[in-house]
Amino acid sequence: MLEDRAAGLTPMDAADARALVAEPMSLRARVGDALRFMVRPGFVARPAAWGSGAAMALAAIIALDLALDTLAVMLTAAWDTKAGFLPRPIEEDVSLSEDIFASLLLAPVLEELLFRGWLTGRIAALRFAAYGFASLALFIISLFLPPDLASGAAIVAVAVVLAGCVRWSLTHRRDTAVPAWFARHFRWFVWGSTLVFGLIHLGNYEPLAHSLGVLVVLPQTIGGLLLAYTRTRLGLGAAMAHHAAYNALFLIGDYGAW
Repeated sequence: MLEDRAAGLTPMDAADARALVAEPMSLRARVGDALRFMVRPGFVARPAAWGSGAAMALAAIIALDLALDTLAVMLTAAWDTKAGFLPRPIEEDVSLSEDIFASLLLAPVLEELLFRGWLTGRIAALRFAAYGFASLALFIISLFLPPDLASGAAIVAVAVVLAGCVRWSLTHRRDTAVPAWFARHFRWFVWGSTLVFGLIHLGNYEPLAHSLGVLVVLPQTIGGLLLAYTRTRLGLGAAMAHHAAYNALFLIGDYGAW
């Protein structure tokens, strides 16, 4: 059995998964652990129990996220003043209430479910992620189709999501095993999903005129890695709160500048 599991042929059972639980730690150790995770993500099947310590850890991770993202913005902006490769953001005519809804509720919930909700590795969650990414692909394809075909693709994408929700509701209590191959290759799943998470934010900017323009989403990519850490160490709800708090701070900055 151990040899099969090492080869990735059998799933981890519930007892194995329960043994891989995130441990509480000091804030200094937590920041160091988050930085190590960004370099080489390590699998944890269950987050640490929620409490005051976890809340303080969440605050520390959000602060680390803001610090690293600010540094990334400063460095790329300084480089851009000489090379001029960063695209300009697309200005959208949205109200404050629409911005709040999208930034503090819609994006934190949907994006965390799609990009990080399945990082527990449970079979039901991985299956749900497959439905989610298939739906995302259909939505992206619809952007390049004629209007009549685009609406049909969007409808199919919604149907795929609904089918995934139904399948998950029927299986999430049963299919809780974690495939050994997922735990073994966990870092690649984190890096891959984080890269996609960063790249989809290119839609907020004008088309790239230079290959280096992709660095405009470096802050979102860094944030994606830390959100993956929050999700696996503190839970999905904590990741959504992390995402919403980060967006809230930037909303305050944007509207405060007005």
